[in-house]
Formats: sequence, structure tokens, C-alpha cells
Amino acid sequence: MDNSSHDLVKPLPHSVKLLEEIADTYGTPVFIYDETGIRKNARQIIDAFSWSPNYTNFFAVKATPTPAILRVIHDEKMGFDCSSRGELEMVASEKLTSNGVFFTSNNTPDASYIRANEIGATINIDKAQYIEQLKSALGKLPNRMAIRFNPGKEKSGNAIIGNPFESKFGDTKDRVIDALNQMKTWGVEQIGIHAMVSSNEKNPEYFGDTARLLKELAALAKTKHNIDISFINIGGGMGVNYQVDEVPVDVKGIGEAVREQLEELGIQILTENGRYVTGPHGILLTRVTHGIIETHEPFVQVDTSINNMRRLETVTAAYHHINVLGRDEDEKRKMHITGSMCANTDKMFKWHDLPATIQPGDLMVIHDTGAHSRANAHNYNFLLRAGEVLVNSDGTHQLIRRHETIEDIFATTISRFLY
Repeated sequence: MDNSSHDLVKPLPHSVKLLEEIADTYGTPVFIYDETGIRKNARQIIDAFSWSPNYTNFFAVKATPTPAILRVIHDEKMGFDCSSRGELEMVASEKLTSNGVFFTSNNTPDASYIRANEIGATINIDKAQYIEQLKSALGKLPNRMAIRFNPGKEKSGNAIIGNPFESKFGDTKDRVIDALNQMKTWGVEQIGIHAMVSSNEKNPEYFGDTARLLKELAALAKTKHNIDISFINIGGGMGVNYQVDEVPVDVKGIGEAVREQLEELGIQILTENGRYVTGPHGILLTRVTHGIIETHEPFVQVDTSINNMRRLETVTAAYHHINVLGRDEDEKRKMHITGSMCANTDKMFKWHDLPATIQPGDLMVIHDTGAHSRANAHNYNFLLRAGEVLVNSDGTHQLIRRHETIEDIFATTISRFLY
């Protein structure tokens, strides 16, 4: 959250007039998504993997679990990666299963396996020992399923996802091979392998190396048990540029790096990218409530808090570019940005370069909040989560999730004990 100086200015995704209109119409704080940008990034991913027969990117629902956004992504022929019963129910209730669902969860209740099977999802078990549970829950193993591989010390991670060796996810090579053999013995017709070891990664070779590990795992399964792997899911993690001056991610290069390893297998290749699709095409629009306050350190206050920006609590040195509408050319001064949460962690941005002329009522744009932002929002201090607006491809806009209310927060509480 400690943000260094940036002389470059990130362009606004929409005109000042449109952003002011949205603020006046729906109020602030509000998340705003750009349909055109989401479609563009979805198509870039699909194009990068067009060499693979029957390729599918399963959008990670946890990134942006809003039905209107999921419908746009479904329209671009992407499936959905779900990791909980709730995510399964969302895509099922919205009738968004026709492009496929990939269900990867851990510590999974029987009911979730049953529901995944009912909607035709590919079930991807996290541990070899879950096979017995899955078989018991369904009565038999599904015709198509996979298992998640954890390469341990064979692969390094990054600051966001951590190192595989320390992760709770996936299973070891030996246990994965044993599980694949069980699947074959118990009649699974389409057997797949999966790994997810990257997050916000931009280096194409990182993805190529993950593909190599999975190719070697597939070869080992063939050598040891004569198992023909039907599909490989290399996971997601394709990154976005939070910093203004970063080199854009080479989506085509990632596709080619994977192609070099896996095209020769002639099998279906899958991915599960979420952040890259929606992350750069969402902003959080908030209004300044108090201008520069001089205590011991200068700060400004806005009408959102870190409850709407949990990424800033969980990611070391997380950065989001900021525009203050109408003041981009003004002289800058370093200061903090805070909300109203009763916690000193509510310094959403520390020592950020902001206009020295900033005033109450100014609108502030926080960029790149289209993924893992509203999805991670919480109610600590009984603060309310922001609503969501979609700017359609024709320039019109619509509310796609209303602002939370105090009544929403109290809806699940029990006010008195009954004796």
C-alpha cells in the first residue's frame, strides 16, 4: 500500500461527463465496469489459445461474481471456474452452464459434489483421498473428472499466491498418479490433470513451465499405468498492469509458450483466467468528503473505506492508480487516503501523489478494481458494500447490483433469544 510517485496518468475508461452522470444517478461509492473492455480481453485470451482443439477458458467466478458480468463473459464463449456451492448455484440459476463448468474446490461437502454433478460440471478433486468421498456421494465416479497437482519445490510461486510447497492446494506427484490409476480402474472415461500455481503473473515462460510440468505428469501416467490424459488445465493467473508504466502482459506470448509444450499432445487444453478478463475494466468511483487534513501526516477522506478494497489489506505493496476528475494537471502532493472505518488499517493508500488542490466533492477514480474487489468486500464495522454499474457497449449504463443497506446487514441477525 506504500505508493511511490508516478508522473504518468492512466487514461480514464469513460468521459468525465459520463462518470459524473453515474455518480449523480446511482451515488457513490460505486464499482463501474466496461462491457467493451471485458469483451476485448476475453477475446484476446481465446485467440491466444486458438491452436488448441476445443479450448475453453473457465472464468474464475470468484473474481467478479456478478450475474450481469458473467452473462457478458458467457456470451464470449467462456465457461466458469467455480470453487464453492454458492458459485455453482449462481451460474446454474443464471443458466450459464452451456459453455462448461469446472469445479475445483477443497474440503468439499458431499452436497457440493452432488450439485456440481447435477449441472454437468467437470469435478476436479483437490486430493487423492477425496476419491472415496466423491464415489460415495455420487454412487460412482463421473465419466469426466480431474485432480489438482501441486508441484511442490519443482515450481516457485509469487507474493500473491505463495510457493506451491507451502500451499494447502493440490496433491503430490505420487499421489496424483495413484489417483489417476483409481479413476481408470473405476471407469472414468475422460481423465484430466490440473495445476494452479500463479496469480497476477505476466511472464509467458512461467506458464510454459507449468505446462511442461503437466506434460511430464501426463507422460508418467502413461508410462506407469497406461493412462491417456484427455485434457490438461494449466490454471489461471494471467496478470494485469496495476502500475501505469508496466509493460503490458503478452497474452499471445503466453499462449505460444503453452503451445510449445502441449500442442504435440493433441488433447484439449483449458485455462481458468479471471483477473485479466475483468480486472482492468472496472473502477471504483468514490467522492472526497474532506479535503487535505493536517494531523501529523496529511490525508484526505473519501466516502468508501478499505472494506470495499480488501486487496489493499491482503496484498503487500498493492497499488492502484488514481485520478481526481478535473485535477490531473494540478501540482501533486504526497498524502494518505482514508475512509471512515474505525481501524488504523483504513489507510487505503499511503503517500499517494494526489492533487494539492483536492477539495470536498471531488470525484476520485480508483483504477483496476474489476476483479477481486467487490467480490472481497466485507462489513467490518457494519460498513456497507458498494453497488455496481455496467457501462454497456452502446454507452448506456445500468445498475447491476444495488448498494447494500443497513437492513441487508441486519437481515440475518436474531434480535432476542427465545427461551
